[in-house]
Amino acid sequence: MARIGSSISGIERSLLNNLAAANAAVLLSRLRESSGHQITSPADNPAGFVRLSSFQNQLSNVRSAMTNVTAASSLVTQTQSGLEQIAAQLEIIRTELLADENHTLTPDERAAAQAKIDTAIAAINDLASTSYDNRRTLDGSADFLYTGRNYSQVAEVTVYAKPDSSETISGNVVSTATKGQLAYTGTVANQVAADATFTLTGNRGNAVFSVTAGETLSAVATRINNQSHKTGVTASVDAVAHTLNFATVDYGSSATAAITTSSGTFLNGSSAGTNASAVINGITIASSSNNVDGNRFTVNSNGLRFSIQFAVGFTGTFGNIGVSGDALTFALSPELNHTATLAIPDVQAYGLGGNSGTLDQLQTGGSLSGLGNNTAQAIRVVDEAIGALARVNGNVDGFYNAAVSSASSLMTDLQTDLESSIESIDGVNDAQEADIQAYYEGLAANSIAGLTVLNQQRWAIINMIQHIAGLD
Repeated sequence: MARIGSSISGIERSLLNNLAAANAAVLLSRLRESSGHQITSPADNPAGFVRLSSFQNQLSNVRSAMTNVTAASSLVTQTQSGLEQIAAQLEIIRTELLADENHTLTPDERAAAQAKIDTAIAAINDLASTSYDNRRTLDGSADFLYTGRNYSQVAEVTVYAKPDSSETISGNVVSTATKGQLAYTGTVANQVAADATFTLTGNRGNAVFSVTAGETLSAVATRINNQSHKTGVTASVDAVAHTLNFATVDYGSSATAAITTSSGTFLNGSSAGTNASAVINGITIASSSNNVDGNRFTVNSNGLRFSIQFAVGFTGTFGNIGVSGDALTFALSPELNHTATLAIPDVQAYGLGGNSGTLDQLQTGGSLSGLGNNTAQAIRVVDEAIGALARVNGNVDGFYNAAVSSASSLMTDLQTDLESSIESIDGVNDAQEADIQAYYEGLAANSIAGLTVLNQQRWAIINMIQHIAGLD
């Protein structure tokens, strides 16, 4: 039997519960919509919360790595630009020198050209000391630290990678590299024996020369040396042996000299130098190995990758060279303890060059300044400097392509995948939330309508009882 009292009935309680649940669902939907997250606490979706936390941690590491990749990209690309500007200055120097390769400039013109060369060399030194993102990278500051190097034994050492905080390079040179050599025998008066035209070819190119009977060997040597930048071959006279001796500027099996006589009588023949051989960090490197070029060796010793060039003529045990420091180190992966290293040697003028000399010798007052008779050798120095710079640039470009660019691509893809996974778990669909809110708002309205009907019924019954009792 129905009972009228101050307490609520079962159906009314059910309607109130439905109203509260509907209002809570609307509020939760609006919270998801405003926050942009499906899961606002572990209670919302325990399993989803665990997966979401894992993805978010990975995404945080990826974003940290992306910050490092961006910084590395900025520093390396600016360094590449600096190297390109140095290369442009070298071309300016070469152009000024070529203007006098036939010794046709006047003293005033040579002075003007020398001034331009001095300005270009000063610009190279300025570029090498320029800071990029508050870090100097071209003056040796971005290289490893080398200790114990004996310059009379080791002309150059460049470490590309090292596995530990400090490493040692040691060993001995078994045989030194040699030049390619040829000899023409003249008369007892050290003169050319007969008219001839011949082509001299070296590893840098070729040039054609004509000689006449009775011309002194020293005059021929001077003309050959004035073209040595084209051929890579120089000449000298042995007055005792009455010979004109040809020798390659460079050393090793790739240093070649050949003479082909096209008319008259002179010399036909060819010669190549030989590579050095050595034992370095316990590794025996024969002269026939692909890892040696002249006196330069490329070595990979248990992860220590480096090149070392020995001084001309040196043989025997060389002093131990210690390698330490970090060079340029970048964390380019989500595992921030995994790093990539780039070492850049000093590219200031005193360090650029090769067998013919160094770039600083071309400055006013230097042994190769002034053009004129120094022009051919100065051009060779510039060509060797261009080659040395190209090796540095190749190493920097290779690092950018293999490490920075690939890391950027990988991190971008990984970030996209993680953000997609997080979105699938925690993302909010605004249209879906609008439907959810409309649905629960409708349920709330129905509950309120039911409560209103119950309330009206209750008051109708009370009014009826009051009327029967005569209380109205």
